[in-house]
Amino acid sequence: MIKMKIAFVLRLVDDFSGMDIRRKKFVFSIGERVVHPIEKEEGLFVFLEPQEEETRVCIEGTDYYPCSALIQKKLLNPDEPIAEIRMYGKVGKNLPYTYGVLGGVLKSKGTQLPAEVYAKRSKPTGLTLKEYRKAAGDWLILQGFTQEKLLGKPYILEDGKETVAFILAERRGINEYRVEFLGEPPKKLKAGIPLERIYRSVTDEKGAYAIPVDYGEEDLIQNVMIFHHRLLSKGRGG
Repeated sequence: MIKMKIAFVLRLVDDFSGMDIRRKKFVFSIGERVVHPIEKEEGLFVFLEPQEEETRVCIEGTDYYPCSALIQKKLLNPDEPIAEIRMYGKVGKNLPYTYGVLGGVLKSKGTQLPAEVYAKRSKPTGLTLKEYRKAAGDWLILQGFTQEKLLGKPYILEDGKETVAFILAERRGINEYRVEFLGEPPKKLKAGIPLERIYRSVTDEKGAYAIPVDYGEEDLIQNVMIFHHRLLSKGRGG
């Protein structure tokens, strides 16, 4: 009997909705070779051994922009080696939600294109930071009230010196969330900073972007900025 060993598993997540992407077809390639992972009903893609300790996987699909992800086995849980990959939906394609469209052309000179971009929502979440705690992970204790579904979506905290981006990955208690930072974690964060929702996408080779946003926000957002994985550096958009 041949026993198959799992190298790693990819979970593809829609960045706008925070939901797992299911019942969509993708093409996966490693180097110049197209590979065929085992697809599970819950939206997981299972890659079997042998694989390198570091493997770059390119992902392409009709409704989402192409994505390249570096999978490092040593960073995955050996019992459940699942890597979450954030995917940006293409405006006008068959996406499983309604949305408005924020369109324009990035005007930051000297920027390598295509570029990842983000826009900050004008509507407040109603939550502010109470405490940042490191204990069996990174946790944010928030204060305030909101009826929004926060899990799985990208947010930022800005304290004037640094802008920190993250995903709210898990809720514990009323307003306590485990976060996954989109870049280096901060050394500390000041209490009272508002939690702000961001929308993300990628430009084309000429800097044009079309970002899915909540309805009504497309006419309120003034700036689109370049997204850097270590931190968010502001640059004008049009």
